[in-house]
Parts: sequence; structure tokens; C-alpha cells
Amino acid sequence: MDISISGKVVLVTGAGRGIGRSLAVGLAAEGARTAIMTRNADQGDRLAEEIGRSPGAGPVLPVVADVGDEGAVAEAVRRIDRQWGRIDALVHNAGWMPPASPVLDTDVTRLRGVLDTNLVGSFLLTKHVAPVMIRGGGGRIVYISSMIGVQANQGLAAYGASKAGLNILNNVVHRELANQGIRTVALAPGLTDTPGMRASVGEEYITTVAASYPGGRIGRPEDILALTVFLCSDAAQHISGTLIPVRPVTG
Repeated sequence: MDISISGKVVLVTGAGRGIGRSLAVGLAAEGARTAIMTRNADQGDRLAEEIGRSPGAGPVLPVVADVGDEGAVAEAVRRIDRQWGRIDALVHNAGWMPPASPVLDTDVTRLRGVLDTNLVGSFLLTKHVAPVMIRGGGGRIVYISSMIGVQANQGLAAYGASKAGLNILNNVVHRELANQGIRTVALAPGLTDTPGMRASVGEEYITTVAASYPGGRIGRPEDILALTVFLCSDAAQHISGTLIPVRPVTG
């Protein structure tokens, strides 16, 4: 079974920190040619330099874009295409999890901001990356979703709605583009230890969830890496359009 991604061109969005950073470092370590998309140029350059110092890591290309800005997304994709002439996989991780807020207390500006980043951004990356993949014979899109898009959680209506929409987008893209070589999967991690998560929920909640998981800990970004590598490889050809939870079963 060939699960190598060596030489494949993989674009990781939201690569500046958290899950995206861990995935970018890990995919590059597996030999992928990794394009890392961040909103901050300095952040992307620092990560590219760090990866470049790692023995055996594949080439890295930092690109800058706010995923909700179509013009910036289109230009970033063009830059990757000019550099490597193809995109084999998109790992779309960029997202925003704001502090918990009840529906009746949530300002519509925050709602729109979450939807723009988490759902509109997913749509725009798909719209501009998929044609490059199709031209090259196909590719993989891995959307980083969340269990909150599957199981409702108080105070996270905007975030949950955005991730639920992403799950449907994943299936629609599969149905529309599978015959053109595009394979899609949405990964739905449980509570994962990232700066964004810790800024959104309190320590009491984290402790409660950790106690319900085998081993007594919440997820870590690196827990998602091996599955992502597999999904970006040629071994995952027959997996598409589905959602895969990435967390322990708690009953």
C-alpha cells in the first residue's frame, strides 16, 4: 500500500498556528511540497524558515491570503500554480472559533465574520483550487471541520452552523466533482488543544471533556496528522464525500 505523499503539492490554509501549523510541519516532513497559507506574511515566512531547517522536509512556499477575500485567494492559488504547476491536495484548516456567546447575545457582525471565515472561505478555496487539480488529473480536498458541526453545543451557534455548512459543502463537492478526479473528506475533531480553542472555552469545560476521554486528555493537533497524510495519498482513492470524526467515543 502506497501512502507516500513525497513530492505531492499540498496547500495548507490557516497554517500559522494550531492544527494548521502542526499539519504543515508534518506534511512537509513526509516530503510533500507544502504551500502554507497565512494571513500574516511574517508568520508564514517564519514557519517556512523553520520547516526549511528540518532534515528531509520537502520544499515550502509561503502564501498570504485572508480566506474570505476572493481576490487574495485567487492570487495565492495562481502563485502556487506558477511555482509548481499543480496542486495535489488542499488541507483547508483556516477557521475562527470566537468566544462562546448565547444566540440572544450574539451580534450579527460576529455571526457574519464566522461564516465568512469558516464557510465562505471553504467555498472560495474549493472554487479556485479545484480547477487546478482537475487540470492535473484530480486531487484531494480535506476540510477540517468539527464535532460541533455534528453535535450542538450551547454558546457556539455561529461556529456550529458554519461547520455544519462545511460538512454539506464537502458532500456537494464530492457529488459534483468526483467524476473529474476530486476526492473530498471532512475531518471532525473533538475538543483539540489550540490557542483558538482555549480563547473560546473555559478551563472548567476543558477539564470536563478531558475527563470523559480515554487517557484523560483532549485532542492534540498532531493526532490528526497521520489520517491527513493517508487522505492526501493515493491509497485514499475510494474515500470521498464523507465525514470522519477524530475523537474517542464517549458513550
